[in-house]
Amino acid sequence: MLDDFKSSQENFYHEVVQFGLHQKFSHAYLIETKDYADTDNLVLAFAKFLYCPYHYTDSSHCEDCNSCHLIDLANNSDIITISPDGSWIKKDQIQEIKEKFMTKSLDNHVRIYIIKEADKLNKQAANALLKFLEEPDNQLIGILVCRNRYQVLETLQSRCQLLSLLGEQTLIQIEDENFFHDFIDILETKREAAIAFLPSFFSNEYLNKEDWLSIFQQLEVIYEQSLRKSVLSNFSSPYDDLIKQVLSYNSTKDCLRKIEVIHSYIQRLAFNLNLSLMLDSFVIDFSGGEYSYV
Repeated sequence: MLDDFKSSQENFYHEVVQFGLHQKFSHAYLIETKDYADTDNLVLAFAKFLYCPYHYTDSSHCEDCNSCHLIDLANNSDIITISPDGSWIKKDQIQEIKEKFMTKSLDNHVRIYIIKEADKLNKQAANALLKFLEEPDNQLIGILVCRNRYQVLETLQSRCQLLSLLGEQTLIQIEDENFFHDFIDILETKREAAIAFLPSFFSNEYLNKEDWLSIFQQLEVIYEQSLRKSVLSNFSSPYDDLIKQVLSYNSTKDCLRKIEVIHSYIQRLAFNLNLSLMLDSFVIDFSGGEYSYV
């Protein structure tokens, strides 16, 4: 239930409860997860909250009804969830939502569609969803879920109410700012040629998969905070010097692309890789080139 997130996602919890107390709901929400580990359960609890006729105005009823049990079993016909089909969410998946909810609910109940990894909408799907959002239905509520809101089209963002979670990445501390200053300098100034410079940069240490995972996670924090600084002038961070360094080389668009590259290598590190080739691949992808490895 929603109370399970009262401590871990305090801002989200209190904002959502206010929706119910004032009976003011948007036709669409964009939940920015920031890699929050329990996202699926939080989204499920939010869907239950929206579907419940009490909306926490009488929380004694919470989860004590057949509707919640059907949602848990993914067997509620008023709620549909879609995820990427392969690498992308496709137009026909959006059409599926439209067709399913074309008629009114028999009991005049709200219907909810959940789009996981909304940053993976391909162009045709995004355009189809945009038309959907431009003609809101009072009985229909969308929940778009993404890791980083800046990876979702601005036109889609503007039609949703943002709910931003406290992500796991905020717990990651930059262990050695001098190391990252030098590492970023090589990546940004040497570009593809960094392949030749980085072996000597790391020559005094043997880096295993766990080391690289930590480096990429910290690098991702730096570039994500740089991205936020580039669009929010009053954004503050304990890593201002590193952020200034990153923004001296990158536009907002550059930061976004490089965050996607860094995150893709965090995911790849879950598999057995040749770490030397992995670093070469990362350098080329990060600099904007193409590499065929993994």
